[in-house]
Amino acid sequence: MRAQLLHVLLGLTALFLSPTLAAEPGMAGGAQSMTILGGDDSARNCYHAANIAARTDYSETADVADCTRALEQSRLTNRDRMATFVNRGILYLALRQLDQAAADFDAAIKLDPASGEVFVDRGNMAFMRQSYEHAISDYTRALELGLDKDHIAYFNRAMAQERLRKFDGAKADYRRAMELEPDWFLPRVRLDSLIQASAEPAN
Repeated sequence: MRAQLLHVLLGLTALFLSPTLAAEPGMAGGAQSMTILGGDDSARNCYHAANIAARTDYSETADVADCTRALEQSRLTNRDRMATFVNRGILYLALRQLDQAAADFDAAIKLDPASGEVFVDRGNMAFMRQSYEHAISDYTRALELGLDKDHIAYFNRAMAQERLRKFDGAKADYRRAMELEPDWFLPRVRLDSLIQASAEPAN
């Protein structure tokens, strides 16, 4: 089973639950593209491409070029510049160019260190690198800053804690995600699996 990470795309803004965008079994993919409020067609094309990448885990080099063109040539507000860095970072994640994704998420955080959504996406990048402690740190920071959809960060943090065998913390985060989004089935599936595994006798 592939990991499913939840991402936060910044730009022409919307929150999405991506079924993929991860490289580990079980994680919920949560990229959220950030809304672009101004800018030109390049910035908007970048956002739409990131939206698709968050949903499908697919991107092309030409999509990245639109983002780069917007950053280099468009008259963007600081907020739209931050959003475009995040959206390009999501495209790099889909291309598995993790160093470039990390640089873009870091640039976005420098422009707006109070945006919780950016920390979710950077946490996803750390998770894909199997840097689970760093992922947990970023998800925790996202929750401290506040998110429109906290259940995304709780679910992803639970998955990272599972990788580190921090099962009590993982169970608590799955339960919190279920409380926040009762109709969402993934936390229940992961929690049930974890409880069942912990109840099995060691061979």
